[in-house]
Amino acid sequence: MINRCFTFHPSRYVRDLRLVEELFISPIKEAEKKHRKQIVPENLNKVFNSISYFLFIHEVINSCLSERQESQFPLVRSISDILLAYVWVFRSYAPYLIHYEDALRELDECIRKKDKLGKLVRKQQKQTQCRNMPLTTYLLKPFQRLLKYPLLITNLLKCTDKEGFDYNKTVSLKSKLDDVLSDVEEQKRSHDNMERLRELESRIYGLGSFRLAVNNRQLLREVPACQNLSELKKQPSFRKSLTVTSAPMSSSKRHSVRNLYALECNDIVLLAERTGITKEGQPLYKLVSRPPAAVALSDDEPVMVEKPEDSDIYFE
Repeated sequence: MINRCFTFHPSRYVRDLRLVEELFISPIKEAEKKHRKQIVPENLNKVFNSISYFLFIHEVINSCLSERQESQFPLVRSISDILLAYVWVFRSYAPYLIHYEDALRELDECIRKKDKLGKLVRKQQKQTQCRNMPLTTYLLKPFQRLLKYPLLITNLLKCTDKEGFDYNKTVSLKSKLDDVLSDVEEQKRSHDNMERLRELESRIYGLGSFRLAVNNRQLLREVPACQNLSELKKQPSFRKSLTVTSAPMSSSKRHSVRNLYALECNDIVLLAERTGITKEGQPLYKLVSRPPAAVALSDDEPVMVEKPEDSDIYFE
């Protein structure tokens, strides 16, 4: 039995999603159809698609909860079975989370430039239904909802009688929700890591056919190479990393160690010379070492760093 300490308002969330659909997404689609041109940037379009799906599926969940409330009025005895049947829905939040930040940047840029999308959004935001809140506030609603669900289910579990028939289902609901949200978080983390690898790869000259951005590779850090080797050996990530050797060069060139950086991943370490910066202030590199091949080392094996015959590196 669920007592009054548990409060659940899915209809408010559905209301906000419907507002985005009716006040923004639908008019934008009509504008695109009229002009026969897509005016929504890629990431924002994916977030819009996610919100349309969230609206559809949460309307179904909301309908089920409303029917349960009517059938068990005035005291709702169980809702865990309904939520348990739809817990898989939260896996679909992963694409939304992955594209959300880029979507906000795209939206801000459209509003700043006052293009067709920007003008339409500014116009719709003035509608009384928006309650003086911008579109960005409503785009945040799914993220806020996702954060609330673990607390909601925890409260539901606390308010459920341990001797009641619904208690075991509520325990199962919490366990499965935790698993689903962990999976969503891992998808977001993997995507962000891949984006970091791709961004770093674009800043390195001399990689050739070697691809830094591959599955299961994690970027750990970019650090100056001039550090105490004995200290590096103590770091677990370096104990599992690879030998770094100098790549042969067609022309003799000397590299100041002050400009050398170690680009450390979970399976490789690249040695590169810093040659400049991008307009965003990120360092540009030229590869000094050969891209190494993966070597599996146990924690008990000593780290062997091969000394190149002609590294063309000098210390100042």
